Amino acid sequence: MEQDIDQLISFLRRPLKLLGLDVLDPNWKLTPLTIYTFVMMFVQHCASYLFLTTHLDTFDVFTECFSTSAVGLEIAIRMMLLLYHRELLNETIETIRFQNIKKLSSQVFKLVSMTLHSIAIIYISTMMFELIPLVYPDPKKHNLPLPIYIPFLPIDVSPYWHLHYVFQTALNLLCVFFLVAVDGTLVLSILAAVHQIKGLKILIQELDTGADQKVLNRQLIRIVQIHQRIKSYVHLLEQTYYLDLLVDFGLVCLILCMGLNVIAVEVMHPIWFFLVSVAFQLFLLCSCGNLLLIESDSLPNVVYSIDWYVMPVPEQKMLKFIIENAQPPLTLKGIFMPLIMSSFISVIKASYSYFTLLH
Repeated sequence: MEQDIDQLISFLRRPLKLLGLDVLDPNWKLTPLTIYTFVMMFVQHCASYLFLTTHLDTFDVFTECFSTSAVGLEIAIRMMLLLYHRELLNETIETIRFQNIKKLSSQVFKLVSMTLHSIAIIYISTMMFELIPLVYPDPKKHNLPLPIYIPFLPIDVSPYWHLHYVFQTALNLLCVFFLVAVDGTLVLSILAAVHQIKGLKILIQELDTGADQKVLNRQLIRIVQIHQRIKSYVHLLEQTYYLDLLVDFGLVCLILCMGLNVIAVEVMHPIWFFLVSVAFQLFLLCSCGNLLLIESDSLPNVVYSIDWYVMPVPEQKMLKFIIENAQPPLTLKGIFMPLIMSSFISVIKASYSYFTLLH
């Protein structure tokens, strides 16, 4: 299990290393790659601001720039949070490494590996944007993929057009690498909690209720300790990611709202690729959070379903304590909204509502 986890963590660290942001390395420090990443994000924000202020009279291009700029803002904020919470993140990863869920190790590895590779494929699909000048040239953007330009450089004159194109491609790739690593780490952390709870359920179901009282007492104490460790781990996750989730919920709503305004003007606009990826990002995170809710919510039922009535009274009271301690079910919260599927639906509804008000 530990080797499998290390393999997954190595997969997530690769894009962070390319960006100079490998904070999962305890000895991480500022490198030229880190400075390059920060400079690119700074230039992107300057470019977005200049484009927005000079295209106030072009609704569709303005809203497209606003939508893509919101992604840049999300990534910039989450980069700062990644650096700020790097100690908590390393503590989370160390906790995952030393989980004892051997009976589920193969299942965990396959599920998490498939999920992480799905994230990478969907996010990398946004690089389709770089083909837009070939299949969907737009004079309003000077036939470039994104509605932003390097400040103070000509656009239509060669070789400056190619320089703008390379800048946008590098910026898109930077965003993809970062989101694959950060969202992948969050998904890995949540699924690890889900399978810890599954492992706890197996322990409860295999409990020999007719065993000697001392043996039974030791087993129940172990179950209580494991459950408490799971709750502490989920609390650690919430401390690490609650601001990330708040940023995600708020900016995804803004991105979808602005993107829908672009589509309302032209239904076949390529921004569809972009919006699908953004919606998938939130859908995947909320799906994982929903799994955590479902597994933790069913824990009291698993405890109650064993033959507790044949156990001595002191051990029955311990089971009652476990049931009470398992309520309410565990969830991750982004301050205002829990990370569950109903929150995803709420964000989609809010995005459409704001779109109808604006359009």
